[in-house]
Amino acid sequence: MYQKAVVDLRKLEIFVQVAQLEHFSRAATSLHMAQPAVSIAIRKLEEELDTRLFDRSGRRARLTAEGYNLLQRAESILRDVEDLKHASSDMKNLLQGELSIACPSMLATYFLPDLLSGFLSEHPGLQASVTQAGTTRVEQMLLDDEIEIGVTTSRNPGNGPDLELVPLIRQQMVLCMAENHPWSKRRHIRVKDLDGAPMVVYESGYFIRSTLDQLCTEQGVTPDYRMQSNFLPLLTRMVKQGLGTTVGLKIMAEEEAGIVGVPLSPRLELNMTLAKRRGRSISRANQAFLDWVAFKL
Repeated sequence: MYQKAVVDLRKLEIFVQVAQLEHFSRAATSLHMAQPAVSIAIRKLEEELDTRLFDRSGRRARLTAEGYNLLQRAESILRDVEDLKHASSDMKNLLQGELSIACPSMLATYFLPDLLSGFLSEHPGLQASVTQAGTTRVEQMLLDDEIEIGVTTSRNPGNGPDLELVPLIRQQMVLCMAENHPWSKRRHIRVKDLDGAPMVVYESGYFIRSTLDQLCTEQGVTPDYRMQSNFLPLLTRMVKQGLGTTVGLKIMAEEEAGIVGVPLSPRLELNMTLAKRRGRSISRANQAFLDWVAFKL
C-alpha cells in the first residue's frame, strides 16, 4: 500500500516518535516542536499513504494495524539512513596523516593553495607539508627517494621514463615588470631586447631560469643580472621597485598587483606536472592526492 507514496524522512521521524510515546504532545516535546505541527505532519503522512495510522479515540495515540506495519519499515529506513551518514563520515576521515609535496615557489604561491584547499576540505583527516624547491632539485629528490611526489615540468629532459607525470597547468612564459615600466604596453618582448637589460632572476637550478639562459645563449644575448635569488617575494618586490624585470609564468602577473606580464617572443609555454617515481609505492595520502588531481584536472 506504500509503493506509490513518496514520504520524506522528517515525517517518518515524527511518526516513529509519536508511535513510540503513544502521545502527540509528548512527541512534540521530545522533538522540540509545537504539538499542532506534529499533528499536521501525521495527518499529511496519512494522506500521502492513504491510510489511517493512529486510533485517536482514546487518550493515547495507538497504532492501527497499518500503522504498526509502517513503524517496522520506518524504523528500518531510519536506521539505514543513520548507517549511511556514519559510513559517509568514516569515508571522509578514512585518510589520516600527511600529504607531503615539493614544489617550485611560483606554483606554490599562485597555484597550489587553491588545489590543496580543495583536496584537504574533502579529507579533514589529512595535513599537508609543502617543501619549496626548483624543478631540477624536485626531480632529483624524487629519483633519490627523498620525496614521494613533486611538481616539475614535462619539458625537463631529465625526467624521462623514470617519472610518472600527471598534468597540472599549462602556462605561458612572460617577462614580468613594474606596471610603469617602459615596456609594459608592448604586445611582446623579443629575447634580443634583453641584451644588457637589468633583470632580477631565480638562481640556477630552476627550470624557468635555465630556460631563460638557453634562450639568451641561442640569441647571443647577455642580460644584466642585478640580483639572483630563490626567494620569490624578494624578486617580486624588486620588480615592483623597478630594479629590473624577471621571467615568470603568466599566473604570476595575473595574481601579483603592480606587475605586468608581457609575452616573450618567440612564444614559450610550460607544462607543469605532478610527478612520482615510476613503480614506487607511495603513502595513501600522497596517492590519493595524485588520483584526485588526475580526476579534477
